[in-house]
Amino acid sequence: MQDKDYFIVTGSNSGLGKNLVKNLNDKGFKTLGIDVVDGEYTDLKFDLSKLSDENVKEIQSKLGECKIKSIIHCAAVQKNPDKNFESLTKTFDEVFGVNVKSIYLLVKLLETYFQKPSNLCLISSVHSNATTENNTLYASSKAALKGVLHGLTLEKKDEMSIFELVLGAMESPMLLNSYNKNEIENLKNELPSKKILTTNEVASFIIDLIIKHTNILHGSSIILDNGVLSKLSTR
Repeated sequence: MQDKDYFIVTGSNSGLGKNLVKNLNDKGFKTLGIDVVDGEYTDLKFDLSKLSDENVKEIQSKLGECKIKSIIHCAAVQKNPDKNFESLTKTFDEVFGVNVKSIYLLVKLLETYFQKPSNLCLISSVHSNATTENNTLYASSKAALKGVLHGLTLEKKDEMSIFELVLGAMESPMLLNSYNKNEIENLKNELPSKKILTTNEVASFIIDLIIKHTNILHGSSIILDNGVLSKLSTR
């Protein structure tokens, strides 16, 4: 099946975003991948933490006469700053710029390009509900993303279906760059399910939700965590 309108995927050249673009293309859907690095699945390269009016115009130019069927916001930054003013403010702006501000701006500035109805999938994290030490900026940005979900659910109720997917540990570059193999195995063993998510199974789940169940998703927060919140809630 070929659809003339676009799925926009942020963070399109790695992890979940990469799998989404590949799976959507395999199903005949058109995608527009946005990432900060060049790659096979990057159609537009720019830094979402510094999203500009020029970047928005680049998206509009790529879309042409086509519409946006869906935006799936996978791009995310998880990092801790050094304990000095410059690092604290720079890292805060980067984390919140990518994780929260960018998607709010894209929805607002591209609103005339959305199909009616269309949908928006926000990729969130269990850290928005319960977190661990040294994850303050990431956790608070994902909690703020939940605020975006609630606000846009009311503002766009007649125009699009909006939902968030709250993910637990997933085999992604973000996880693999943060933990070594032994730590990942220990993480698996701590979970009730004894497994962590894969980007491919999550990508397939998202596509299935959007294609088959979008009418019942509006305003929803869907948890897919293999039991990690149950574990965090007992600490």
